[in-house]
Amino acid sequence: MLRVGSVTVLSEASGLLRRTRRAPSPTPRYRLATDEWVRRNRVSISLRPARATIEIARSAPADRPLDPVSVALFAIVVSAAGSARPSLWFDEAATISASTRTVPQLWRMLGNIDAVHGLYYLLMHGWFAVFPATEFWSRLSSAVAVGLAAAGVVVLGRQLSTRPVALAAGLVFALLPRVTWAGIEVRSYALTMVAAVWLTVFCVVAVRRNGPRWWLGYAVLAFIATLLNVFLVLLVGVHAVVVAVLGRSWALWRRWAVAAAVAAGAATPFLIFTQSQLFQVGWISPLGARTFGDVLQQQYFDDAVPAALLSGLLMVTAAVLSRRRDCAVVGPDAARLLWVAGAWIVLPTAVLLLYTVLQHPIYYPRYLSFTAPAVALLLGYCVTLVGRSPAGVTALLLVFAVAATPNFLAQRGPYAKEGMDFSQVADVISRYAAPGDCLILDNSAAWKPGPIRPLTAARPAAYAKLRDYGRGLSAVQRNRLWDSHIAVWAWADKMPGCAALWTVSERDRALPDHQRGEALRPGPRLGRAMAYQVPSRFGFHIVERWQFSFAQVTKSTR
Repeated sequence: MLRVGSVTVLSEASGLLRRTRRAPSPTPRYRLATDEWVRRNRVSISLRPARATIEIARSAPADRPLDPVSVALFAIVVSAAGSARPSLWFDEAATISASTRTVPQLWRMLGNIDAVHGLYYLLMHGWFAVFPATEFWSRLSSAVAVGLAAAGVVVLGRQLSTRPVALAAGLVFALLPRVTWAGIEVRSYALTMVAAVWLTVFCVVAVRRNGPRWWLGYAVLAFIATLLNVFLVLLVGVHAVVVAVLGRSWALWRRWAVAAAVAAGAATPFLIFTQSQLFQVGWISPLGARTFGDVLQQQYFDDAVPAALLSGLLMVTAAVLSRRRDCAVVGPDAARLLWVAGAWIVLPTAVLLLYTVLQHPIYYPRYLSFTAPAVALLLGYCVTLVGRSPAGVTALLLVFAVAATPNFLAQRGPYAKEGMDFSQVADVISRYAAPGDCLILDNSAAWKPGPIRPLTAARPAAYAKLRDYGRGLSAVQRNRLWDSHIAVWAWADKMPGCAALWTVSERDRALPDHQRGEALRPGPRLGRAMAYQVPSRFGFHIVERWQFSFAQVTKSTR
């Protein structure tokens, strides 16, 4: 007997069934199971010794258009929470310095430095045309980018797997320590996640549509992504795996190869030019004993050791359970998600490690932030498989959130950004300095990264009311990120005209965090610096001192 089972029957199929029960007609208008009808309605036909029936199977959950939006809003809120508290630091000062100048000025600067960040600086130029360059509003750009990336994770998860996996992956992404770090960093890391995940979404669509226009669009987007961050060119290799997993024809391979070659060829001049600025990453160390820990922990979990351990446990458990459980929850084609996510994690990491060994050190954990969506997809699969039920998945997500919370709070501490305190110094100047007071920056301070001049670039408005005689050519005039510096003794003759001197130097561990008095001792650190010795010869003495993580700020009068 003929049996049609394990299918989803649409409304027209129901009408068809009713019509087939009528008496046969010499010229039937409907047929029960033509090849085209079976393919379009995903009907499976098998011959079994049973009565002819049509059964309605349990279908995959319907797509929910609001799923990506809901997860995106959640991710934005998580990343934006507490983002105003940490001080701005060296890298963020670079973004503010570059992005707040005019486009022609920015273009001239890129010829000397930071060409790899040129497109990001241009985008932030537009952002700062609308929002002020404060801690919160600057970092909100990255929080919004995290939301867009989270939405992309949900969409890609739904393309490759089931709705539960997609939702779990999106929520894991929002909580992943590397993501919550990028969400409050005024650099391109969060935006690289957006570019990576949505380019991969587009690649999946192009594979399924396989039209020339789709592949042309893919080539253009891949080229733009490379301009945003040179490491995103490595996604081309990842997308080869996408084509292998989802495609089966040589025609598809040829179109993808042509599109990838066009994108890579268009980006080649830019990639070659950026090699001339490789000195900017001269601070990166060669591979060593710590590299193993960097890859397994820092790359995706920052300092959240509990979250890293929990993730490892989930992966091992899922690997065991995948051999014993059916695929109803994670979908029958779970392998394609695992292949894509695995390639996305392994290939870029391997290339950076290999380049570091053979050519020049460039591996640094945060440079692979664009692979964080892949880790979220992998963990979303594991959480869904291990949790099994909605209640179980929710419980695992809550445990993951708890495991990541201590690191989340540490990321939002006042000195979370490499211990730097640019914002705290600017707050003191804004609150206590009077217009016309003079500024002295102790250029002998051993800050890392240095020098001390970037301090004023982070919050330039705070120092605008001061007379900064130690400032040489401006960053714009130099086509560089920072102003040049003039030694304090070179402008000492102007000191008598200063009602008060505000000196920024290195923190002195031998002194308290705050002091006030008629004539405070300079302390061993400031006492040996020209920034103190020269003013003291004109009768200036310290009347108040504030100390933070790296810096001390003193007010001196005569």
